[in-house]
Amino acid sequence: MPVTEDARFLTLGPEVAARIQSREFVLLSYMALAGTLLSAALTTDDHVELSLAIPYIALASSLLTMHHDLMIGAISDFMKELTKDSPGLLWHHDPRFLPRGLRYRTIRDVGAGFFKIFTVASSLFLTREHISRHASVNLPVVIWWGGLICGLGVLGVMLLTWGIRNEKPFAKRFWFVETLIG
Repeated sequence: MPVTEDARFLTLGPEVAARIQSREFVLLSYMALAGTLLSAALTTDDHVELSLAIPYIALASSLLTMHHDLMIGAISDFMKELTKDSPGLLWHHDPRFLPRGLRYRTIRDVGAGFFKIFTVASSLFLTREHISRHASVNLPVVIWWGGLICGLGVLGVMLLTWGIRNEKPFAKRFWFVETLIG
């Protein structure tokens, strides 16, 4: 049984909505967990190491967010192809609506990015002095340095996601999907 373009479009709309909800759930979960871990780490010196988990969780949530963002973009592009000959307004690619929606999205991205950078930097700063008391290389020291690398990874993932979504040349060097398909 052939599937019509209308049926494809109607099934993809809820998929985009579900991915947007999932992306926001990942961000809100990170915010709650990072806030909880930082609060616990600030209560007493015995709990300082709890905040070492924050950079790792930030990187994981950034990668999950990137996945949802890229899938939303791919599905939206497919929906654009399905509706390119349709009359009337189309939210997902109409030049009268999409640029404004993307500007609003940028506000969200800046806020989320600031929160991630702030919590990662806070956790590393909070544990730096505590970790520096260790004379030798041990697990907390290794985890701290890994957290620093994860923090840099968060910045890289956010920049790469932005570059891919906005089709920037630097992102194509890292993300070669077009060369695999075309």
